Parts: sequence; C-alpha cells; structure tokens
Amino acid sequence: MDKLFSIAFVILQCSICLAKISPDYIKPCVGLKSDCLKKNIQDTIPLYVPGIPSIGVNSTDPLKYDLIEMELPGGLTIQFTDGVMTGLKKCIVDDVKFENNEADITLHCDIVIKGKYKAKGQILIVSLNGDGDAKLKITDILLKAKLKFADKVRNGVTHYEVKNYKVSYTIRDKVHFDLTNLFKGSPEISQTVLTFLNENWKEVVNEFGGPIIDFIVNVAFKNVQVFFREIPKDELIVL
Repeated sequence: MDKLFSIAFVILQCSICLAKISPDYIKPCVGLKSDCLKKNIQDTIPLYVPGIPSIGVNSTDPLKYDLIEMELPGGLTIQFTDGVMTGLKKCIVDDVKFENNEADITLHCDIVIKGKYKAKGQILIVSLNGDGDAKLKITDILLKAKLKFADKVRNGVTHYEVKNYKVSYTIRDKVHFDLTNLFKGSPEISQTVLTFLNENWKEVVNEFGGPIIDFIVNVAFKNVQVFFREIPKDELIVL
C-alpha cells in the first residue's frame, strides 16, 4: 500500500511539473515583500531577457527591430533600420514596491543602440542630410515603471495581467552619438555636426530623443505584458 501511495505521489508531482508554464527560474515571493521582489527580479533579468519562445515572449536583449520611421519637431525625418539594442540584461534593480495591485519598479542601465539611419531636416541649429551607420550609447539611464494588475480568468485559470503601465526615464550621465555621414559628401561638415550633437546631447535628447527611447522601452514592456498574460497567477504569487 505504501508503495502504491509513493508511486501515486511521484506521478502527481510529475504531472504538476509538466503542467507548470513558468520557467524554473521564476521564484514566487511569499507576501510580495519588497526585498524578496527586488532580489528575485534582479536574479531573473539576465535569464528572462533572451526571451521565452514557448509563451511568445521575444528577446529584449538583444532587442532587434527592422524599421522605425518618425517625423520629429522641426520637420526632421528619421529612419532607423536593422536596429539592435543591448544592455537590459545588466540592469540594476534599485527598488520594488507592490501594493493594491500596483507595482513600482526602479532600475538603471547602460544601453547601446546600433543600426543604419537616414535623417533629413533641422536639429537645433544644424541641418542634417545623412545616411550611414548609427551607434548611441546611453550611460546610466534611470527607468521608473508603474504597472497596474488585474485578475483575469481564462479557461478556469486565473492570470494576473498587466492592465496598463507607464514608464518614465531620466538620463543621469550622458548620451554619446557615433553617426557616420551626417552630411552626405562632406566628411568635414559631418564631423562638425557630430561634435555639436555630442556637446549638446542633453538638448538633442530632450528635443528629439524621446520618441525613439519611448518606442524601444514600450517594445520591451510589451513583452512583460505577454509574460503575465501567459503565466498563471499561482505560479507567480504566494500570499
């Protein structure tokens, strides 16, 4: 009888393991205490950012995008292609708070964005007519995310979905631009414009960088929404 009970218990445990959707590195925090959440999120980031294909979570480090097109103030048109962003896997979690179905997460990172670009128009007091390689290095960007959650039952299973989110950022150090061929056919003017952009990076980012950074941050957090939509609540939260 004891042997039959043991076999049944093993089968039950195996069934639970097979039914589990979340990766093994996801560790629930009892009572959702801040210290536990901070540690778990920090430990999870480098394992999570390559993606979880089994549930449709794409890679966010590297984060690849084929095309971004936008028209910015002053009639400046920019097109980015073959873009790659790296750096999220080394983000440092500064603080996590959870209360009343709302999470506040603060973290900081160094981010590098590479790709091909085309740009034409006015940026501050200089004119651009460029087509070349682009590299942006953002040093010490502070990200603050607020996520609101709500229970949603699907097929008898409760999920803790992200109802909405808001992400703000502050660049605490600087942005360095490395852009080739900023002014077609004139390496001298291109270098002068590049020097101007780097010397005035804060004004450039404040005026023109927001839409680009917003696009990339929102792509990353869309993956967070997918993650919570697919993972059952009882695999994430232990009260």
